[in-house]
Amino acid sequence: MSADAGARRSRENSNNVIRTAVLTVASGGVTFLVTNGLDQPQAICIILSILIGGIALMVRFLVDFENRLAAVEQLERDGIADIKKMVGDAFSEISEATALFGLIEASALQTDLVTQLVRNSTNISPDSPPIVYRFVQQKIKEMSDFLKQLAEGGTVTYYGEDRDWLLGLTRTATASVDAISMAAVDHDLWRSEIGQRYLDAQRRAARDGRRVRRIFVLDTPDMEYEPELRRAYEEQREMLIEVRLLDRTAVPTPLQVQVRDLILFDDILAYETTPTTTDPRMAQVAETRLVLTDSRVKECTQLFRELWDVSRELRPAQSNR
Repeated sequence: MSADAGARRSRENSNNVIRTAVLTVASGGVTFLVTNGLDQPQAICIILSILIGGIALMVRFLVDFENRLAAVEQLERDGIADIKKMVGDAFSEISEATALFGLIEASALQTDLVTQLVRNSTNISPDSPPIVYRFVQQKIKEMSDFLKQLAEGGTVTYYGEDRDWLLGLTRTATASVDAISMAAVDHDLWRSEIGQRYLDAQRRAARDGRRVRRIFVLDTPDMEYEPELRRAYEEQREMLIEVRLLDRTAVPTPLQVQVRDLILFDDILAYETTPTTTDPRMAQVAETRLVLTDSRVKECTQLFRELWDVSRELRPAQSNR
């Protein structure tokens, strides 16, 4: 209780005492005047005055007592209601936490990884540097949205060139990695840091018995004789990656518009990239998409199979030109 509220309450109590005293004296005085006016003995006047004043005092006391008792009962009811609400909210939170933990236990993900994520996230508080706090908040939101989209089997889009999805999916593929490499997207990939890591992940996958295939799409017939392409072809063959070349002119007409930079993981997830331009010398990755829609993935799988069937091996060096 604040000092102002305490002072106000003290003044109210003082005023209440004064009113009670005035009422008692007034009741006794009126009684004395009435009895004295009726020519009653002095003793009777005094006794009746005291009696009526005492009765008035008792009535006032009982009224105040009843009011205070009602106020106490109301406070008790309000307190009980607040306690019930607090207990109910607490049990609701406990129930929600229990249900959430039950979902974690039933999840296909490793329970210790999920609990570790939650535990580590609690180490970031609003007292942390604002940039750290906001950055972590944004990353958690992105991860939440990413998991939601994956669980719903839709499409997840990353604006720009991704590396975490590419390397992570290659390392965790269980059966196969099938790739269509377009010059407009992969013209300088194999010399880059991410390209080297990507190839190493594919090399390890192929070494562990997983099927790894790549189709190099040739925009022009002369591309087959470019030293960089031939070197990439031979290096990847040595890594146990099955590699073929595909002439644009050999692509069946119905498939011409479907040829694009594409990677299929285990035939259940498609990784697609879109270039900013078709010019291999200036192209950059505009966006990256993870596609889990079953019908879309089946179309991508069928596309790769048909293109693989019409692709070919690299011609021997002595047969060049």
